[in-house]
Amino acid sequence: MNKVKNNRFELKDWTEPNGIFIMNIPIDWQYKNVIVQDFKDESPYSFEKYDNSIGCFQISCYPLSERGVNNNQPVQKNNSRISWLPHRMDGEGFNVRVFYAQVDDQFCMAKYIYSTKDQDNVAVKDELEKVEVVLDTFRLIPLKDRTLASNLKKYDNFLGSLIASFDLWQKALNNDSFIELVVITSNQIDAFLRLSIILHKQLEFATDDIEIEYLFQSDDEKGFMERKIYSDAYKLGIINDALNNELNDLYNQRNRVIHRYIISNIKTKDIFKIAYDYGVIAEKVRMILKSYEENQYGKEFGIYGRGFKSNYSITEEDRKRAFAMLNDKHLLKNLKRKL
Repeated sequence: MNKVKNNRFELKDWTEPNGIFIMNIPIDWQYKNVIVQDFKDESPYSFEKYDNSIGCFQISCYPLSERGVNNNQPVQKNNSRISWLPHRMDGEGFNVRVFYAQVDDQFCMAKYIYSTKDQDNVAVKDELEKVEVVLDTFRLIPLKDRTLASNLKKYDNFLGSLIASFDLWQKALNNDSFIELVVITSNQIDAFLRLSIILHKQLEFATDDIEIEYLFQSDDEKGFMERKIYSDAYKLGIINDALNNELNDLYNQRNRVIHRYIISNIKTKDIFKIAYDYGVIAEKVRMILKSYEENQYGKEFGIYGRGFKSNYSITEEDRKRAFAMLNDKHLLKNLKRKL
């Protein structure tokens, strides 16, 4: 395949969950594995348009040590543009465009699958053009960098969830749902502090490393609870005595709201006051996080150390990428943003 120029559609990054490869995909493509029941977050990774899907793009990587090296094909270098070997597998009502490559320690295969009856459809031709662009952006990540790449993906997912929480916060505010406001705002404070802890440690040790246990918890893991986050932030000097005391006091009040609303004398009016106090504290903690982000600008390490500027203006493409993250988190029509 020759290098493909793209001037017609906007792209977003997608990183393989284990950090094996990264590629750019169209903003209007959705990753399906974590959405479709019984699909696992592993090869093959499937993508379709959010709306009016006419085909499915799949991409897989498997260790060459397991698949065996095909001596008739070159083994290409990691972190470089890949030359893909195209193939067709049409039949039984479906057309399948297949692309192969051996790269470093991986056998890579991509497919685009669509109905034979749609083979002359302009929409299919548009999607096949996108496939060429996606494959042109594909880069296999060097083995030594895969943990960081995987952690950065989890960081992006964490940010997407944090952004999505503000949609829920706004709906709760509009509906005077005070208990929801308490729950969501306490979650946001927890998220701000987790991010602050990571940025603090990156600054302290001048490193790119991300302590991922602060950002990601699998179903079978016992993660860090809020009280530990408060404690860690306090020990690191991120929050002072007064803010630490306020957070712990609000935490106790929140538990009273959630667990003892019916069996205690707490009134709904009291919950409104708790929600308000949480909002005030959330802004204080958000500003602490903002200061850590700005302290990393211009550094040669850390999440914000390269390519970020304090006077950066958000572009329309940035907004669309954020909307795609929201859609992937919510998966609800009433919260879906137009891309």
